[in-house]
Amino acid sequence: MGGWSSVRAKLLLTAPLLLVLIVVVLIALRPSSDAPVGRASRLGSAKADTALPSYHPLRVTPPQTAIERTVDQAFAQEWSSESASTAAMLPEAATSIAFPPIDASDVQAPSTYALAFTQELLDVDFATSTRKELLAWASYNNAPNSIVAIPALINLNVLPASLTISPTPVPTLTAWRGLAATRTTWRVSGLVTSVSPIWTQLLVTGWQSVDPLMAMYDVSGTLTVTTPSEAPDVESIFFVLTLGGASWHAGYGAMALNDWTVN
Repeated sequence: MGGWSSVRAKLLLTAPLLLVLIVVVLIALRPSSDAPVGRASRLGSAKADTALPSYHPLRVTPPQTAIERTVDQAFAQEWSSESASTAAMLPEAATSIAFPPIDASDVQAPSTYALAFTQELLDVDFATSTRKELLAWASYNNAPNSIVAIPALINLNVLPASLTISPTPVPTLTAWRGLAATRTTWRVSGLVTSVSPIWTQLLVTGWQSVDPLMAMYDVSGTLTVTTPSEAPDVESIFFVLTLGGASWHAGYGAMALNDWTVN
């Protein structure tokens, strides 16, 4: 009995964090007046079909232990059918010259993927790229939410939806245009990744994901913001990146970015 009480206490500490992640992403799927309207991807971009991808991430069936049932039921109770019924106003999956596909050698391991994803997400020249291109690239890197049942078309937008929720590293459309006008650039360096304690604690309870590639990583580093004629602004950054099997290609993708912090 004591062992079960300990496990249950840990579950109560960790499960709400993932529940918040899911609910916040679902809320973001409502239409927004700041939906990206940037110019179309440049020539040479590789645009994915609007149909569902033919590739499907690997899934497993964890044993239905008491812990599995408890966590799964908790996730299901947080599901909002009203939010799920509304398609996200987000661009279709695509890559471009400004945001190319992550190298195939970097999508095979979670740590290398987290580093490559962060590098491309935050190395931005605002005058030569658009917000729409970035969110389309995020759609291409999307990993479907495997915790609760979400309509397939909406599940292809889980990652870009999370990138539109404040706090987020992705500027609003208005802010992006302002950064482009001042020819501002971002460069990230000194990246460090580690398995998030949130994920470790959840696994300690005995719960298993149906997605064998699912993991949560803490990512930290330095972001240098440069604007011509001004001294560079150097900031410390941190966020939690949830990974999983990618929607559009083999290997890792990203499910959501949370807890964006700048110091």
